[in-house]
Amino acid sequence: MNLFARVLRTLAVAGVVGTVVPTGLTVVATTFSSEAYAQSISVRGNRRVDAETIRAYFTPRPGEAGLTQVRIDEGVKGLYQTGLFSDVRATRTGGGVIVTVVEAEILNNVVFEGNKRVKTEQLAAEIESKPRGPFSRSVIQADVQRIVDVYRRVGRYDVRVEPKYINRENGRVDLVFEIQEGERSPITKIVFVGNRAYSDSRLKDQMTTAEKGIFSFFKNNDNYDADRLAADQELLRRFYLRNGYADFRVVSANAELDPAAHAFTVTIVVDEGERYSFGSVDLVSNVADIDASAYRSRVRPSPGGVYNAELMDKTVEDISIELARRGKPFASVRPRGERDGASRVVNVVFVIEEGPRVYVERINIRGNTRTRDYVIRREFDIAEGDAYNRALLDRGERRLKNLNFFKNVRVTNEPGSAPDRVIVNIDVEDQPTGEFSVAGGYSTQDGFVGE
Repeated sequence: MNLFARVLRTLAVAGVVGTVVPTGLTVVATTFSSEAYAQSISVRGNRRVDAETIRAYFTPRPGEAGLTQVRIDEGVKGLYQTGLFSDVRATRTGGGVIVTVVEAEILNNVVFEGNKRVKTEQLAAEIESKPRGPFSRSVIQADVQRIVDVYRRVGRYDVRVEPKYINRENGRVDLVFEIQEGERSPITKIVFVGNRAYSDSRLKDQMTTAEKGIFSFFKNNDNYDADRLAADQELLRRFYLRNGYADFRVVSANAELDPAAHAFTVTIVVDEGERYSFGSVDLVSNVADIDASAYRSRVRPSPGGVYNAELMDKTVEDISIELARRGKPFASVRPRGERDGASRVVNVVFVIEEGPRVYVERINIRGNTRTRDYVIRREFDIAEGDAYNRALLDRGERRLKNLNFFKNVRVTNEPGSAPDRVIVNIDVEDQPTGEFSVAGGYSTQDGFVGE
């Protein structure tokens, strides 16, 4: 009996429990069930979170022999990751575990004060701090920056945002974002450096960003927007490439804020390079059953003409569509250009090659909050189940950008469910449709004021 008691005690310490039956020299044992272990886990310090919820993080998984130290560490880490606790400690006591927690404060309300130019709904959608969510100072500081970014997108760079906290009972906190919107900071001057072929006014006409003028009252494209300025650099590049400047590049584009005037000056430095013409223009086929001569009428550039990258893109699109119409959807067209710096010509060869046999499995449209999906899909000459054709996707992307419905358009692809399947992702960001507002008031210091 003494031997049996010692064996039972040893098994209990090792985490084994159940029925122990001595049969000669053999001991038959069963392991603890999850319910039995749950009873040995004590929870202390919880006020809002149910004890059973906390125990669930420590209960052994099916097949585990017992509550190991690894499982305890995982439970502590899991409780921290919920964001509901500021402190979690687990201590072994005999055959059980005591879990002591300190619950984190909870956000009761999230309020914005002082916001007149940006709606509360828009600000609430941008931040991560939500009512009934965990109170986290690091998240709140990140939310402050998000609010500042929202105001900068509408041209208010002098904005000040300060979070205030009001403690309530039962560990709840009201969060108030106090906002001083400041003055609007428009772009008053756009300066070009390095342009010889075209005047500043001609280049400004190619951009969506504009200087502040008498009609700024009706539009907001004179607000400094880094994303819009980046898109304008691409518009300038396409303009120069259409007009023969194959080596054109934007060296830099900087915006400098004058704190006294609350206004920006944008300086764009360009390197135009030399102007090129088309040299020889040819079309060849590397596919045995495709006769290049049948597609020569689709070649738009002509020898001696001013170099135009847009004509090359159009040629690729036209030949790709004609190949698909004639039952060759997997054939691809690649332009190859060779610059001759001495004579300033570009010799071009369009090469028809056999491409991989890949189909479009799915087209995902993301980011459109106001524009319907079918408006986006109708700009693409490709649909689910069609042969994958990059030229057609590029043309659809340009069409979407030319609609001026979207601030950003990006078309990417990812592998599909099989090696011969591809998923196309169309990511867009809706352009503001425009807003008109009138404000007025009276103060004893300034008299009548209006905006």
